[in-house]
Amino acid sequence: MKANFELMADYNRWMNERLYEAVSGLNVTELHQDRGAFFGSIMGSLNHILVADIIWLKRYTKHM
Repeated sequence: MKANFELMADYNRWMNERLYEAVSGLNVTELHQDRGAFFGSIMGSLNHILVADIIWLKRYTKHM
């Protein structure tokens, strides 16, 4: 089971790195522009991902 958690953590890190690299060239206006997505802007989506990661990390630490 530990190997599965490690695999998911590695995948999450890898995807976050790719995501942040993809948006690194955007300026503040572009990051905050409403894109009509579920969380509005790219910044809103990034914030959602960050908060979700924190929530999951807290859940894991309570059970380990």
